[in-house]
Amino acid sequence: MRFLLLSCLLLLPGLFPSPGYAGVSTQEIMGRLQATYRDVKDITLGFTQKSSIEGFEEKVFEGRLYLKKPNQIRWDYLRPVKQNIYITGDKVILYLPEERQAIVQTLSGNPDAEPAMGLLSNIEKWNDLFSIRGDGEEGDFFKIELRPKTMLLIEKVLVDIHKETHYISRLTLFEKSGNRVSFYFSNIKTNSGLKDSLFDFNIPKGTEILEY
Repeated sequence: MRFLLLSCLLLLPGLFPSPGYAGVSTQEIMGRLQATYRDVKDITLGFTQKSSIEGFEEKVFEGRLYLKKPNQIRWDYLRPVKQNIYITGDKVILYLPEERQAIVQTLSGNPDAEPAMGLLSNIEKWNDLFSIRGDGEEGDFFKIELRPKTMLLIEKVLVDIHKETHYISRLTLFEKSGNRVSFYFSNIKTNSGLKDSLFDFNIPKGTEILEY
């Protein structure tokens, strides 16, 4: 559970020029990526998460992600278990309906918690948070590698960017402990006018509340 929650929070970079591929430099790719997301006010998408934890079999989760700038995120895990994560500002609620538990946390000033709104909502800040270099290409995707400047737990992040849409299609986070989590994104919709109420969560009566 800790690894699942940490991975979501982190999904929440100076730009070092490096040789490009197919005639496109890393700096150009970053410019296109940031321009694509600059005018995005909200995002709705489907995701598949594959989590590999040292000593355990790989776990696969599927669900929906809703993001609204500047600081609202909702993760709905639908399969194989149902869980909901609500992030607003520095407040995080992890709701486990089957266990009737809600875990409430306040994000700290720890460098691993600072970019809590995630990589998807802070793309314009990647140049400050990460060292970035090209990592080749694969099929329809450009690949870049992010090396955190201040995070203590994350070693690197690999990002796949679609060559035509310049949307992020996959994020893979590598922890220094050897754990790894990949997010595959699909059915991306932007600027659909998500309401603030979508990110409000009233804890149901009878739910055990654990605060950290």
